[in-house]
Amino acid sequence: MTDTNPEYIGKSGQTKTSGYSQSFGFNILSCGQNLFRKTKSIMKLLLSCRLTLGWIIGILAMSPTWAQPAPEPEQHPLINRIWDTRAQRAASMADIERRLQQARYTLLGEVHDNSDHHRLRRNLIAAQIRAGRRPAIAMEQFDREQQTALDRAIAEAPRDAERIRVDSRFNDQGWHWPDYAPIVSLALDNGLPLVAANLSRAEAFRIATSNATAVLGEQTVAALGLNLPLPQTAQRKLERVIEDGHCGKAPARILPGMVAAQRARDAVMAQILERHLATGAILVAGNGHVRRDFGVPHYLQARTAPETIVVVGFIEVQEQQTEAGSYYDPAAPEYDYIVFTARTAREDPCAGITFKPRQPMTQP
Repeated sequence: MTDTNPEYIGKSGQTKTSGYSQSFGFNILSCGQNLFRKTKSIMKLLLSCRLTLGWIIGILAMSPTWAQPAPEPEQHPLINRIWDTRAQRAASMADIERRLQQARYTLLGEVHDNSDHHRLRRNLIAAQIRAGRRPAIAMEQFDREQQTALDRAIAEAPRDAERIRVDSRFNDQGWHWPDYAPIVSLALDNGLPLVAANLSRAEAFRIATSNATAVLGEQTVAALGLNLPLPQTAQRKLERVIEDGHCGKAPARILPGMVAAQRARDAVMAQILERHLATGAILVAGNGHVRRDFGVPHYLQARTAPETIVVVGFIEVQEQQTEAGSYYDPAAPEYDYIVFTARTAREDPCAGITFKPRQPMTQP
């Protein structure tokens, strides 16, 4: 086994500047102001900027206030703090480790371009291995169609993470491989199943522009739980998060399709986790996907006891929010634990973005 010595919360060090294309897509947003002038259909609107990465995959990993300057680590009292939302008190990594040992399904969130989040999650997974757990490692960053390539690469080169990247045709444009490679290597070095968990980009496109039943079939939609609406409160929260994730400027008529695609992704990830009931599974995904109210846990909870699921959100602090309770709904916490970190410095993706349709859009 590899060295799984933990190094958890500590000084995050100097914040870095990072292109946020891996979790939202500057290029996607930048083209927004030209979309309506050049497109006449929702399908063309989505395809013209390859919105699977920016509009459907990454939007929920982000905060609607990412345009603020990133504070220095010592300036914010919550940085490197952990909060137990159920007990409404401070917690430690040791507390999370003990709780995860009892979980059947562990969901670990992230802001996609925050390297601290990836480091901390890798350490949490390593702690479970040291405790004798052998969970499957399911990753949002691989579409389920890539599973065959993953299995073949592992069979031929069991400990070669780079072989995984090459053979699976890992999407380096959408995800920063150096952040995910340590988790992949940890799984390989310890012989854990590596699972492609995401709905394919092609299917997400089709769902966003038609509906889940037309793409997946009535029987599959029912099996996934997509035939049932979200609770009204959860539906409103999901819609609000998607709107905020697009600076409040996305055209209203495409939002229902984006919501449908997001729900389909979450339901598929839940179904894939359930296939590993015997050994348990850890999901590595964006914070939006792991939320209890409308994310993957919503679909898992329909078929398993909620207490067998543990959700850890990795949240970047916001300058004006210095109380832990302001980051979640105390009546229905989105995460069981919140790990607070410094924010990654990034440009403002909302700057200069406008949507100016010249004529009504029509369905293709």
